[in-house]
Amino acid sequence: MRLPHRVISLLGLLLAGTAHAVAPVDVSHGSSMSLDGDRLSGVVLPVEARTGNINLNAMKADVWTVEDTKRLVLSGDITVQIAGWTFEGEDAVVWLNRIHSADGLVNQVAVYFPEAWNRTSEAGRGPQGRNLLVVGSARGAVRLNVALLNKNTPTDNGLNRRAEQRLAAYLRDLQAGAPALAGFPQVLGNADDPEYIPTPGGSLPTNRMPEGQLARGQRPWLRTSGGVISFSASTVKLDPGDEENVLVADGAVVLDYRPSGSGSGNNLRLSSERAVVFLKPGSVRELSSRSLDAEDVRGVYLEGAVQAESDKDNYVVRAPRMYYDFESDRAIMLDAVLRTYDRKRNLPIYARAEEMRQLATDQWTAEHATVSASSFHTPTLAIGARSVVVSKVPSGLGEIEQEERGELMIDSTHTTLQAGGVPILWWPRYVGPAHEIPLRGVRSGWDEYEGAIIETTWDLYSLLGQESPSGWDMTIDIDGYTERGVGLGYDFTIDRADNQMALDLYGLKDSGEQRVDTGITMDVPKEYRYAALWEQTIKLSSQWTLQGQLSYLSDSTFVSAWREEDYRDRREYETTLYLKSEHRNTAFTALGKYALNDFISNSWLMGSQGYQVNKLPEVTYQRFGDSLFGDMFTWSSDYRASRMQVVIPDGTPANNGLRARMFNSPGVRFGANQPISEAARYAGLRHSWVNRFSTRQELAMPLEWGPVNITPFTMVQTVAYMEDPTIPTSTGARVLDDEKTQLFGSGGVRINTTLQRIYDGVHNELLDMHRLRHLLEPYVTLWYGTSNYDADRTALYDPVVDALSTGGLVRFGLTNTLQTHRGGPGRWYEVDWLTVDAAVVLSTDSATKRWPTPQYFTWEPGYSQLGNFAEGSYTWQLSDSLSFVGEGIYDFDESRIDRGSSGFRLDHSPRFSTFAEYRYIQITDSKLLSFGGEYEVSDKYTIGFLPQWDFTRDDFRSISGSVVRSFPDFDFMFYIGYDEVRGETRVGAQLGQVNY
Repeated sequence: MRLPHRVISLLGLLLAGTAHAVAPVDVSHGSSMSLDGDRLSGVVLPVEARTGNINLNAMKADVWTVEDTKRLVLSGDITVQIAGWTFEGEDAVVWLNRIHSADGLVNQVAVYFPEAWNRTSEAGRGPQGRNLLVVGSARGAVRLNVALLNKNTPTDNGLNRRAEQRLAAYLRDLQAGAPALAGFPQVLGNADDPEYIPTPGGSLPTNRMPEGQLARGQRPWLRTSGGVISFSASTVKLDPGDEENVLVADGAVVLDYRPSGSGSGNNLRLSSERAVVFLKPGSVRELSSRSLDAEDVRGVYLEGAVQAESDKDNYVVRAPRMYYDFESDRAIMLDAVLRTYDRKRNLPIYARAEEMRQLATDQWTAEHATVSASSFHTPTLAIGARSVVVSKVPSGLGEIEQEERGELMIDSTHTTLQAGGVPILWWPRYVGPAHEIPLRGVRSGWDEYEGAIIETTWDLYSLLGQESPSGWDMTIDIDGYTERGVGLGYDFTIDRADNQMALDLYGLKDSGEQRVDTGITMDVPKEYRYAALWEQTIKLSSQWTLQGQLSYLSDSTFVSAWREEDYRDRREYETTLYLKSEHRNTAFTALGKYALNDFISNSWLMGSQGYQVNKLPEVTYQRFGDSLFGDMFTWSSDYRASRMQVVIPDGTPANNGLRARMFNSPGVRFGANQPISEAARYAGLRHSWVNRFSTRQELAMPLEWGPVNITPFTMVQTVAYMEDPTIPTSTGARVLDDEKTQLFGSGGVRINTTLQRIYDGVHNELLDMHRLRHLLEPYVTLWYGTSNYDADRTALYDPVVDALSTGGLVRFGLTNTLQTHRGGPGRWYEVDWLTVDAAVVLSTDSATKRWPTPQYFTWEPGYSQLGNFAEGSYTWQLSDSLSFVGEGIYDFDESRIDRGSSGFRLDHSPRFSTFAEYRYIQITDSKLLSFGGEYEVSDKYTIGFLPQWDFTRDDFRSISGSVVRSFPDFDFMFYIGYDEVRGETRVGAQLGQVNY
């Protein structure tokens, strides 16, 4: 529903008179033509005046006057009509004035639209586009229809600034030549600049520099026309002279400077114990009103606890002495402290200097200065510089055309990083945001196999004195290890809506012994070790996406020794090129994948499949959820053509840092120095390229029988090899199935329903329960799969195609959910108080049992590891501060628990929390209890601890702890840890979140 509007006739209200009596402006005798873009004074628009009204409709309007021109900033649901021509938008800036003509008064109008459109006007009368300037003339009434009218000049309005620049450019073009007279309102588009592609180390073109920086040196901020200085003091004395009048003020001196005029500077408030104002000679009659015309002021000297404060840009300068020179438009402060704000990040910035000069409302220079985010006289961390420029970048438009807040930038020379006032690093120049310095992070410590450690990360753009392009980031790593060597790294990332890229290059001169992730101690295999990793995703269009990866490592133990977390958790190290087109429910992909290294650097891949697969290429076409016969059936299909090659790891378990027992076979112990390729798990795998085609068709028929959902489903897959998919072993026998045309089919039915009951009378303060809803969700799945090949003995080129199980199963279970309300009157919210899900899976004797731990996958039963087992999970939100969670699998065939875990988290207070978890894995005989907590002792100190007890070894598996000290500028963390598996102890310290 629209707000009630006030209909205001601009013919009377905005043009100063009544609808029938308006004071016209004669161009020949009125104001001279202005090229500032803030008025239409002295301008005759080259547009023929048409008969009709000018109607302005919006939700809100700011209105003010500049000479004979009425100015408006409109926002919200805007419609502008100029003698029948209609334009629409969400924001607009309007100029209106009147001129005489032989046929009477003419209303001239100019309108700037950041974005304009039209939904209802006739063709040709409502253009669409961005950055449009519309100019026209009309004879008739001018009417404004808005819900909210503000009679004031908008402050710090980026839209108004861009509009004035747009109009000023148009007026300069008019002055340069005599354009032809147009017969209707003209729409002037803004020609786009050629696309600018930034390059590292380059500089921005002039037209790409921030607008405020270009004009800063030309815009007066003290000597503005119409400015007024009001003052007060305990005593005021005037010393008149022929060449200069001097005003001396003493005791509680306050001067308020108020510039006037569109686009002028900020109001400025000056206070001190004493002040001397230097005036031009002449009349001093205005002194009785305690106000001065700024044009009569030559300078102001202030002394004693001086403070200068802007009411708009939120800056304060304190100094014992200041001098404001109104004639040179400069200010100088001695022993000054500047406090301002980075509005983009809401961070305070402090600058201290022996001598500071203010050049504009948003720009200062300083000599022998320090810049920091701390209010202390000696900051913990700061940037020191022989000379520095602090400036505020004007707000502008972001990637999605929204106005962004400006940020503070510093440009310093002979820059030092200071800790507690002591320089610890020197650099010739730094250019960048005030909250950042070249040092991104630092970590130091000690490790049994690495020795003393110092690792640092540096911002490369800052080191080069360049501002990084939007979305770009470059860092370098400089690391040192007393027992190993020196490492250098380079990281380059791009994060944009249509382009994400990460480049990771790292090299190390290594020596001595290393301890890898498996706990094995071995000699460093190479003197020079490195990693070269690249990945990129480019959005080519709304449908097409291109992805690329490159991975090249110096040796098989680099990742397990230096990047343990990546060794355990990172996706496969691979080199790929992947093209994808996705439209609605259809996808086309083309993949090229090749292993540049002949070893595996992922523990999960080594422990499961055990080899990599090259694909040059693999092309797929997929359709998901096609409706057949009016949504009676849902059909999904997959078609693949692949050329593949198995890549078995080279070397031995010993030189790959692996335990030899992982390659053991029943009754055969594998040697640590045997070639990995001789392991039984690789017998029968074809090493040469193999070509195949595959297709999969899935069909489901969703049915409803009252409250019961019944979904029969089926799947058929065909795989055709051009060559034998496997090879005979050395004995001539085939341990893997050699069927060249593999057929797989499966079918089943899913049945489920939901029952519920609500208990409104439940209310228990102890358990924090208010009302109760009980949901019962029983479910049953029947499934059977069969094939013309042995599914347990097929080569796994691609788990999506090959890791299918055969046999039959029935799965039935029940999900219980208890829901309640918490919060209180006016803020009730719903929580799942307790959820328990339990199911039983029973399989046929012929079911495939590829892995020792059974597991069921609901979305595709064919991928399940079949057997006879029970599975369950629970979550219990006992209160907002205490919760429990757990899951487990019990194997009926082996009469044992294969896997299980349970734990809790307790928030004792907002400052103190603890947790505990017990985890059991039968296949590795792991019985681990992890527990720990975090305690915020005060606003400055936080303690964390995390022990892990191994019940199998009856000893601690690992112990770690940390103490975090929060400083005004950064967080400092000290940590210590011991890992029994790796057999190493680490002690260190590092900087956390840093604000400079």
